Amino acid sequence: MKRHLYTEAELTEIRSNPFTFSASPGKVVFTLAFKKFVLQNVDKPRMTIKKVFAMAGYPEYLFSQVSRERMVARFRKEAASPQGLQEPVAPKTPSTSKKRTTTEVKELQERVTILEQQLNFLKKSQWLKQQNHLKPPNSSN
Repeated sequence: MKRHLYTEAELTEIRSNPFTFSASPGKVVFTLAFKKFVLQNVDKPRMTIKKVFAMAGYPEYLFSQVSRERMVARFRKEAASPQGLQEPVAPKTPSTSKKRTTTEVKELQERVTILEQQLNFLKKSQWLKQQNHLKPPNSSN
């Protein structure tokens, strides 16, 4: 089954809801307050998951019925765990800064080496020119 990816317009709407912790095209993370709100209201008489999401400000078209049911199941499973409902944590970003820094340092060291070689060449050529050891090539046609 193909996973739904949210459009920019949908993401804007999802992110504008105070119950949204973070949202990306493929994933929405809800706040602890939303999880509690859902679990407090979903089992009330004449209340459906769709109605609970609508009460929280999420229009019906943002999440399919299956998605909403799975979210509630995850919230219940989390609530039943020994830790209980947890505040969401910021998504982990891959730590490429150290690799990038190492690469940048190596590139800069190589550049310095080349520049030092060029500087030495220029110094030697200027010295040879001053000593009249360096003569321009003959331009004979």
